[in-house]
Amino acid sequence: MNQEAFIFFHLQHHPVLSFIPLFLQEYKDAELFLVGGAVRDLLLKKKEVVDFDFVIRNLPREELERWFQKKGTINLVGQHFGVYKFIPHGFSASEIECIDIALPRTEKGVKESLGGYRDFDIQSDSTLSIEKDLERRDFTINAMAFDLRQQTLIDPFNGRGDLAQKQLRAVGNPTERFGEDLTRLLRGLRLASELELTIEHQTSLAIKELFPEINKTRTVDEKKEYVVSRETIGIELAKAFVSNPIRAIKECHLHNVFSCLFPNVQAVLEKKTSYLEPLLEIQPNELTVVIALLMRELTASEIRETFLLAGLNTLPREKFSLDPDNVVWLIEHLKQFSTPEEISKIRASIFEKQFMNGRGKILIRCLELLKQETIVASINNRIKKIRTRWLVDENESIAPLLSGQDILAQGIKPGPMIRQWLDCIRDLQLEGVLMRREQALHWLKEELKQSKIPQ
Repeated sequence: MNQEAFIFFHLQHHPVLSFIPLFLQEYKDAELFLVGGAVRDLLLKKKEVVDFDFVIRNLPREELERWFQKKGTINLVGQHFGVYKFIPHGFSASEIECIDIALPRTEKGVKESLGGYRDFDIQSDSTLSIEKDLERRDFTINAMAFDLRQQTLIDPFNGRGDLAQKQLRAVGNPTERFGEDLTRLLRGLRLASELELTIEHQTSLAIKELFPEINKTRTVDEKKEYVVSRETIGIELAKAFVSNPIRAIKECHLHNVFSCLFPNVQAVLEKKTSYLEPLLEIQPNELTVVIALLMRELTASEIRETFLLAGLNTLPREKFSLDPDNVVWLIEHLKQFSTPEEISKIRASIFEKQFMNGRGKILIRCLELLKQETIVASINNRIKKIRTRWLVDENESIAPLLSGQDILAQGIKPGPMIRQWLDCIRDLQLEGVLMRREQALHWLKEELKQSKIPQ
């Protein structure tokens, strides 16, 4: 099966795209094209393609709206872009990505453009050729279209060839292309990381030269704002670091990203040439580890400043689970231990809070990447002893023998003392001195008789 046949087969059998044959049958003169990243990903034969963009030619906007309203929910995303978001009947926005549908359009930077994503004069025209529409796109691998009626690939800039050669190349003059929309700088680095592409020489030079523009500001309503939103920067960086952290780190180092968005990290890099080495063993989906190791020499205030500048504080927590407070905590604790003996001396209840949970796993992973083998071995040995003693695996917690109510029942007044008694009992439980609830209650009563307050 050749590539065109593969694309058509996939689109034919995708349940969300059942409207395609109906549309082509009803509008014989209209042209329907799949464009952008979906074409690229289908050429790469990715297993899951869920983000679909379509361009429709030779059909008036009013007719397009009328037809798709019958087939689902359709909303225009502002007159500025002229793009419709479509959800077919039988699906909801929580189940699928909205399908983008647009007329062919041109984009031209306005005179006062500073390279912001919205600094364009956009003209939609149903009679405009698909080739003209593709001219406005960022990279050749994103400037392809698949003609659903003819079942052919339209590729005016040899994006298929670049994809085969694993090369990322801007459409036309890269300096002009990036100057139109500075978010393309970050998108290029993210695509190179995700797809493991080599950035073509002139494209790479343009990214490096223009990247300082990423922090350009303008005044709106007497307030300064960034031309490139920090939200966009954060999302693009996070996607790159999640998908291919090693490659992303290398591309960021090469293309001035650290000097512009992580200036305090750049200052360390200029003094310590081997600073990035621990990050070159990180696996995908370890975003917190990447950021913690990248910022490990920074103070708490520098970490928070960097989160703001790089837009990492804007990331949706449910998707990326990156929290500046966690990063500060991790970096503080990375510096806490210098010998394995110190691990054995940590109070058991504190050891549990530091290492026997999700954040603790990340801390251990960071220590591993920093080649703290003896400290990691000491931590893991102590964890193993505790879990073996209580017959639990790493996904199970150890139920406490007593609760706060049990302490209150002995006549202790509410206050900090409750926590002290619970921690003391937890220490003895984790160390195996107290193994049953009855033992713990007996021990507590005896201690209270002697009026000894644990420290």
